[in-house]
This record gives sequence, structure tokens and C-alpha cells, in this order.
Amino acid sequence: MSKNIYQVKAIDEFDVSEFADNVFQLKDTSTPDAILVRSSKVPDQLITPHLLLVARSGTGTNNINIDACTRNGTAVFNTPGANANAVKELVIQALFATARPLQAAIEHTASLTGDDLQAQAEATRYQFIGNELFGKTIGIIGLGAIGQRLANSCYHLGMQVVGYNRSPKQLQAVQQLETVDEVVAAADFVVLLLPLTDETKGIIGTNQFRLMRQNAILLNFGRGELVDNQAAITALDQGQFQQYITDFPAKELKDQKHVITLPHLGGNTVEALSKSANLTLQNTRDFLETGIIRSSVNFPTADLPFNSPYRLTIFFRSRTSFWNDVATILSQYHVSTLEMISNIRNDYGYMLVNVAPSPDSFNARQTTQLLADLRHIDGTLRVRLLNNPSQVIPDLNS
Repeated sequence: MSKNIYQVKAIDEFDVSEFADNVFQLKDTSTPDAILVRSSKVPDQLITPHLLLVARSGTGTNNINIDACTRNGTAVFNTPGANANAVKELVIQALFATARPLQAAIEHTASLTGDDLQAQAEATRYQFIGNELFGKTIGIIGLGAIGQRLANSCYHLGMQVVGYNRSPKQLQAVQQLETVDEVVAAADFVVLLLPLTDETKGIIGTNQFRLMRQNAILLNFGRGELVDNQAAITALDQGQFQQYITDFPAKELKDQKHVITLPHLGGNTVEALSKSANLTLQNTRDFLETGIIRSSVNFPTADLPFNSPYRLTIFFRSRTSFWNDVATILSQYHVSTLEMISNIRNDYGYMLVNVAPSPDSFNARQTTQLLADLRHIDGTLRVRLLNNPSQVIPDLNS
């Protein structure tokens, strides 16, 4: 039995040695079957009819043209939550860095000379008086996996925690407010942990800065475009808030007083990178081999045991009679449906259909015609016929 080896293009560096096996191989090609990516931009020209999957190691997908992928029948995966602890810890580190001037104190102590360093250091320590986080109010905008972890940690540090989420969640540690403006006005620290969408772009701008406390600090670990940078610079110059810390450098922020930029360090830990990459590669292998959908941003979730010789996967524009049309064609070709699952997300559907063709009346030529007929059903965007990887069976795609 022959087996299809998928060509996978890694835009960023990935170690696939434990996952590739005989399922996929890395190849620098303009027509890959799948793309692996971290934070780099996925060029639109790679979204070809060959492209089955884009797998993002991380949460945000604004580096991928989701609409073009969906129209192309290309699934887009991410790994939500894989870097949640890493980002949470970085935010807490930033909070402590704003509260206590440790870096300045370290540099000052390192500059001391002589034998009486302890006396010299203690004589100047008044220059490095800081603040405590205990009792301060932190406002968290975006209460997903990262926001919930951050809320719990800050609550246990003795902070007052307020937050906003578009869909309110049941969280004991957070007093959830109805609007972003309410959070901004109430907090000493405002933390952004939102994804970038049309609704969230520029969610913090001139109006929000006018509501902030003069000693407030804004920390952006969501996406750079959540904040109107020029409005932030103006507000800082006017003393409307104290400091802006962002994980997303931008030209207009460079060398600005009261602005600290980090080189997108959010999930940049050994543990998070390994976990996220492993999930990405596992999702890629599972989808290519079995069509299973987990953690997709544009396809519905679909998971069904592969207990049949073959499986059809169909991505389609949702309509009520779609399955009837599929079932009619399968019957015409004497293909038995053993199990199926179909889910809808927004205007699109995805189905896994475990099938067993009649051995006496089916061959590669008929397979080609069957797939062609399925692709001609109104609304069909992508059809695949998969061989069960655990069974020795003829490859009907050859």
C-alpha cells in the first residue's frame, strides 16, 4: 500500500524530528500541503489549492489571512493556552518592575567602589524607594486563559482585580465591569490581553486615556494595534497617565519618554515554546492523517474515531440539505456510511464521514469520479479521501 507524504513548509524554525515520521516532510516549496508558523507573516501567495492547513504555534492569528484561507478550504489552527502561564508570568514581572526600581538600584550598586560598599549602598538607598502591589487595583481587559491566570495570581498578591470580557465569565477573583471605559477609570494598572480583531483594533485611544488615573500604567501584552500609539504618546506628554509598557515595538514608540517596549517576549520561554510547538505538530499530523479538527479558528471542531477503512472530510458552506446531497452520491457509488459527525461554525460546516466502499464495484477511477461529484455539490469547498493509517488497505487516491 502506498502512502501520501505531505509537504510541509516551516516559515519559522520547528523541530519536527519526533513528529514527521512517514506522514509529512519539511520542504521549501511554493505549493505546500501545510504551513507551520509562529509569529511571521504567512504570504497570501502560499494560499493555493494545495494548502490544507496553516498551523500557528501560539494564539494570535493576525499574521494569517483567515478569510482567504476559509474561502480556499484551508484550516487554520492555533494553540490557545499553551503560552498562558508564560505570558502571565511576564506581566507579573513587568508589574514588579514598575513598582520597585530594581534595575536602577542594581546599576547604582554595581558602580560603587571602595571597601565600605554596604555603608555606601545604604546611604543612597532612599533614591530607590518603590511601591507595593498589595492593595492596588489591576484592570484586566480580556479574561481568556491568560487573563484568568493573571487575575488569580494578582488576587493572591492582595490586589483588587477588576476586568472586562465581551462575554462575562464566572470568576471569583475578578469584579467584572460592563465596559472597557469603566475598567480603565478604576485601575492603577491596565493590562490588555485581547486578540486583534476589527472590534478590538484601537480599543484604547484618546477617550480612554482621558479616563485613566494620572499614576496609572498601561501594559499591552495582547497585540500592538489594540492601542492608538500616537494618542498614547500625546497622553503621556500631557500627564494623563504615567507609563506605557508594550510587548510590541513600533517606530513611533522608539525613544519615547515613559514608554518601554519589549521584543514580543510573551510566550518566549523554553516551556511554552516546547508545549506550543508540540501541540502544533500534533494537530498538524492528526489533521493530515485523520482530518480531525482541534483548536481551529475557522473550521468547526470535529473529532471521530477512525474505525473504518476510509474517511471522507468535507468542508462546506452551511445549508440544510447538504448532507442529503452527499448521502445521495455515496449511495450511487455503493459507498456505505459507517459513522459521521458534522458541525457548523458561523456559515461553514465540516464533516468527517467513515466509509466502506463496496470491494466489488470500486476502483481508483471510480474514486476520482466520486470525489469530483462531491466537489460539485453546491457549497463544497474542500473534499479529501483519507486511508486509515492503522490498516493495510489499497490507496484509492492513487
